[in-house]
Amino acid sequence: MGSIQRRTYAAGKPPRYIARVRVGGKEVSKSFAKQGQAREWIRSREGLSPTGRRLDNQMLSSIIKSHIEQSATESTRGVRRHLSANLGELEFLRLSDVTVDHVRDWRTVLAEGRPWAAGKPLSNSSIRTLMGTLSAVFNDAVAQGQIVRNPVTSVRRKGTANQAIEPHQVLKVDQIRSLIDTASEPYSVMLELGATSGLRAGELAGLRVRSIDFDRKVVHITEQADGHHTAFGWRPLKTEQSRRTIPLPASTLSAVRLHLNTHDYSLDEPLFRAAQGGQWSSAHIAKVWRGVAKDAGIENHSWHSLRHFFASALIASGASVTTVQHRLGHASPMVTLAVYSHLWPGEDDKTRAVFDGLL
Repeated sequence: MGSIQRRTYAAGKPPRYIARVRVGGKEVSKSFAKQGQAREWIRSREGLSPTGRRLDNQMLSSIIKSHIEQSATESTRGVRRHLSANLGELEFLRLSDVTVDHVRDWRTVLAEGRPWAAGKPLSNSSIRTLMGTLSAVFNDAVAQGQIVRNPVTSVRRKGTANQAIEPHQVLKVDQIRSLIDTASEPYSVMLELGATSGLRAGELAGLRVRSIDFDRKVVHITEQADGHHTAFGWRPLKTEQSRRTIPLPASTLSAVRLHLNTHDYSLDEPLFRAAQGGQWSSAHIAKVWRGVAKDAGIENHSWHSLRHFFASALIASGASVTTVQHRLGHASPMVTLAVYSHLWPGEDDKTRAVFDGLL
């Protein structure tokens, strides 16, 4: 059973209620302004609903909604909302009733076409994100003793064979220009920087003023935004290989310099600010992208398309696999080759020459 401790303070400061409960043999605690909130939190940690009902008998959709409410960052909240909107048949199952076959069938529907989204399928990367998010929900339930095992972990991940981008997924130069011309400052500068550096959305949101070295004409990627839209915060990069330095063209440096000339930011503050003065997040960048892309008449693309544009431009210039890997911050050359191997020029001519005049 959990416990609640009332903690009082001097100088008229209102009391706080410290809730404590043991989960998986480890004590966890959290502070609340009201005793009722502390009591409800203990119930949720112990696997009980506010009415005392076991959570393993609750609908999976209800549990995911509670996870949405408990999200620590806006980006996490956005991912969990996306999962909630794409549960399909899982929406009607209780937590303890979900099996490996249910999860496997759900993943197949996401890949082949969602009936609740006019038959539109999701990309492999989106499916992996949803699978990971759902798995985290079940891991939490296992830790709280609500269920014995996580059915998502038993579903084998798809291989990398289908990661290769299609030609239509690579933006054209005129499309990039249209996006930049359509957007307002600072998003227009962010778009240009994204197209000429291949930064992930979180990496770009995490840039500080000092990340841009105008003397060396490079940008240093050392951290990413932590997802809080209204406050400044940073967290480690996706992998150690994501830490890198990327050369920037003169046009992008000029655009960034002009942006900084109109704002009085200190070196340690975010390079870009949202409309209300807060730090950008991946979710907010994606949201603004949808509006700008629609106005520019560009469909079926996302911020990640700028990375594809950047990579394809490097490959067309003759860059090696290692160079492209380092510029994109991929964990290994195999990741780069899985996505872009077919874009390296020359192989078609070589194989064609083998058969010229052979028959």
